[in-house]
Amino acid sequence: MHEMSIVESILGILREEMVKYDGQKLKKVTIKNGQLAGAVSESLKFAWDALIPGGEFDGAELEIIEVPVKVACGECGEVFSPEHARCMPCPKCEALLGHHVLEGKELLIDSIEVDDQQE
Repeated sequence: MHEMSIVESILGILREEMVKYDGQKLKKVTIKNGQLAGAVSESLKFAWDALIPGGEFDGAELEIIEVPVKVACGECGEVFSPEHARCMPCPKCEALLGHHVLEGKELLIDSIEVDDQQE
């Protein structure tokens, strides 16, 4: 389960980012997880739930937005979302190979929310 190390890396990024918000508490983190990113959203959530309690981000919520695959056909340029991530026939020209992935490979922190009501 490499998702544990991914979440540890995310926590490192959050620690660096939270320096800008001196004394405030992290409330929520939103992550975009592309279908081709190679990380299982449920495992990311499990790792988050395992690593967060008792630490500096205790109580922070994790939201994961799953990003479906979107490709542009390498033959005709048609942009489409394939039904399967491994077999992607173009709905316009039926080409199977050479597509350019436009979305679905990303795994990134999309946003964070900081509790500014804290005293």
